[in-house]
Amino acid sequence: MSLSEPPDVERTPLPTVLLSLSIVAEVFSGNWKYIHVPLGGDRILFGLGVVCLVLGGTAAVAKRKLRPRPIHGLLLVTAVYALGSAIAAHTITHSTGQFALLDRLGFIPFLMFCLAPLVFGQAKQRNYLLAALVVIGGYLGITALLEGVGLANLTLPTYIRNPNLGIHFGRARGPFLESAADGLSMYMCAVAAAVGLKVWSSRGARWACGAVILLCGLGIVFTLTRAVWIAAVVGTLVALLISPRTRSLIAPAVILGALALLAVLFLVPGLSTKVQGRTQDQQPVWDRYNTNAAAIRMVEAKPVFGFGWQTFVTKGLPYIRQSSSYPLTGVGIEVHNVFLSHAAELGLTGSALWTLALLSAVGGAILRRGPPELAPWRVGLVAIFVAFLVVANLGPLSYPFPNVLLWTWAGLAGANHFLVPRGAEEEPEGDARDEADVTSVEPRRQAIAWSLS
Repeated sequence: MSLSEPPDVERTPLPTVLLSLSIVAEVFSGNWKYIHVPLGGDRILFGLGVVCLVLGGTAAVAKRKLRPRPIHGLLLVTAVYALGSAIAAHTITHSTGQFALLDRLGFIPFLMFCLAPLVFGQAKQRNYLLAALVVIGGYLGITALLEGVGLANLTLPTYIRNPNLGIHFGRARGPFLESAADGLSMYMCAVAAAVGLKVWSSRGARWACGAVILLCGLGIVFTLTRAVWIAAVVGTLVALLISPRTRSLIAPAVILGALALLAVLFLVPGLSTKVQGRTQDQQPVWDRYNTNAAAIRMVEAKPVFGFGWQTFVTKGLPYIRQSSSYPLTGVGIEVHNVFLSHAAELGLTGSALWTLALLSAVGGAILRRGPPELAPWRVGLVAIFVAFLVVANLGPLSYPFPNVLLWTWAGLAGANHFLVPRGAEEEPEGDARDEADVTSVEPRRQAIAWSLS
């Protein structure tokens, strides 16, 4: 990576640095106590980043100012509604309810979506975040590889090795202590590395991206988690299908992926047996059936406002009932479907608000016309969003890192829609906007050429 910088950017602004680091530090969220950090490092970095942004002013990080859009109002309404639900249900005083509001709903992802156009609106700023994601992806991939080949005693931090902490010990679970979180996070980092392959010209950076893609791909296999396997395959295929330029890569990707999988199954002792065992394991399927059915019964009982935020585990017990076709399991766990979970706890009103906000934020970033240099980010957003939806329909998806990264990525990819030049009252519309995009292509090319070259 070159130390030289684009002509219009002297250095990466401090808020960009701090908020990028806060995102990657989310991989340790909830487990900081095991490495003797009394306050969450991700929270500290996030708070410092916001404070620096407020004290320094947005002009210090962006040459364009943020323009309020209807999505911002929708996010505010959704957050206020969920907060009111938590207060009414008395879960606002519980740490689990508070953290779920911050991360799973979540207040921090919403705020990162709003700030992303400012702090990641320039090529140099995006490259800093991209580099951070590639580095953390390499760490997650190496950790998963060590866990997968039986060398978990070499993983760091040491709490990963403790079978009494978290769940899914014996599978790749990384610093999350949960395999689905580890797998989805590795997939998102692999997609970030693929974006790096497209936008970076440095040979060393491109080799690093290729290595991270390989490591994370292997790590996804080692998670032994079907939801993540499906998410990775479907997300990749959909992302490749949406563009004529990438459709020709589908066949090579499928062939290479299949060959790599066969090689790993053959070379890693015992892995094929574990994979076969996981594909035949029925209890996670029964858990999903039981908790999803209970959530549907709760929606039928209180369809409008639901039972209150973060109340399924306590108030859902009467709605878990014995089925005639599968055993009664899943008592005391979260709903294994994010949309049903929100519908049961927030009612159809709150669930509709959150779903509309999600689709508007991410879908808008994907479908709107944007500057050429953001095209790889939009394709990457398709991949991680599809993977996110797959896992969201098969698990509770309460993991901070993939949640905040998805919303941040959406804000970054749609930055052009939310920014307006300082001093300008209106941005060009229609043909005028198209002409403005055409005339600004050359400066963009210069910024890309300078970034990480």
